[in-house]
Amino acid sequence: MKDKLHFGLTVLLLLSFSILATIYLVWLFYPLEISWLKLEQAVYMKSSQIQYNFNRLMLYLTNPFNWRLLMPDFSSSKNGLHHFKQVKLLFHLAQLSALISLPSFLLFMKNSIQKGYGLLYRRVLRICALIPIVLTLAAGLVGFNTFFTLFHQVLFAGDDTWLFNPYTDPVIYILPEAFFLHCFLLFFLIYEIVFCSLLWKIRQQQKHRKVHFSES
Repeated sequence: MKDKLHFGLTVLLLLSFSILATIYLVWLFYPLEISWLKLEQAVYMKSSQIQYNFNRLMLYLTNPFNWRLLMPDFSSSKNGLHHFKQVKLLFHLAQLSALISLPSFLLFMKNSIQKGYGLLYRRVLRICALIPIVLTLAAGLVGFNTFFTLFHQVLFAGDDTWLFNPYTDPVIYILPEAFFLHCFLLFFLIYEIVFCSLLWKIRQQQKHRKVHFSES
């Protein structure tokens, strides 16, 4: 029972890690987004000015001690602030999930993977690894705009404040759809690498055990 609990929390850790890695890498590489998406032309601001406002937004979203969003060059409506608060809570949920599940992940690696019991969980891990591929194919079939809409309708059921009006929440100009497409692709890539790495570790452990038994 404990092993199953540790495995469940390990999956939660891998998911949380993928989300957090995506968030911080997107923040790190946002200057490239400014250039690629020509955001300076969209809002008639210098790159440094756009970056400064984006930094203020990300600090608000990721810092659990900051509960006041102030972007000097972008006004925010009540609905816009509400949505950003919902996103902030989700970010903090990912942070908390990672902290809570980390000890179980370490125990799972020690007690199950290193001892060669990883085969018991390989099927579930393979299913987990297939999810991004299925979602990518689905997004390709319906179009990213439709996929993005469905994603928000599921994640924020009954709440349409994520539909930003650029006149009341002009920050949306520096967060275009293409930016979110890049975020999703990065998340799927990180998620796939993380789960496939664990599957590779299980495979290597099994090879090591076979060599050990053959030599003995």
